[in-house]
Amino acid sequence: MKKLLSHPIAKFLLNQYILTGFSFVLWMVFLDANNYFIHSELDKQIEAVEADIKFYETTLEHDRELLKQLNTNPEAFETYARENFGMHKKGETVTVIEFEDSSDE
Repeated sequence: MKKLLSHPIAKFLLNQYILTGFSFVLWMVFLDANNYFIHSELDKQIEAVEADIKFYETTLEHDRELLKQLNTNPEAFETYARENFGMHKKGETVTVIEFEDSSDE
C-alpha cells in the first residue's frame, strides 16, 4: 500500500487541491440543481423561443405593412375584405371555387 501511495501519479491525484477541484467539478456537472444537463435543456428552450420571436417579428412586420396599405388604399381594404372574409355588395352573388390541391388540411 505504501508503495502505491508513494508513486508520483498517486501523490498528484491524492493532493488536497486536486481532490477538491475534482469534487467541485463533479458536483457542478452532475449533482447541482443547475447542472450541465439542465443547462443544455434550457439552451434548447432558449433557441426555440428565439426562433418563435423571429417568426413573430416577421409576422408583425408583414401585418404592419398590410395595415398601412389597408389604411391608405380603400380599394385594397375592399379587396382584403372580399378575399378573406367572403364579404359582398348588396345584390351581388359570390361563387367560391376551391380546388382539391388548394384546401388546407
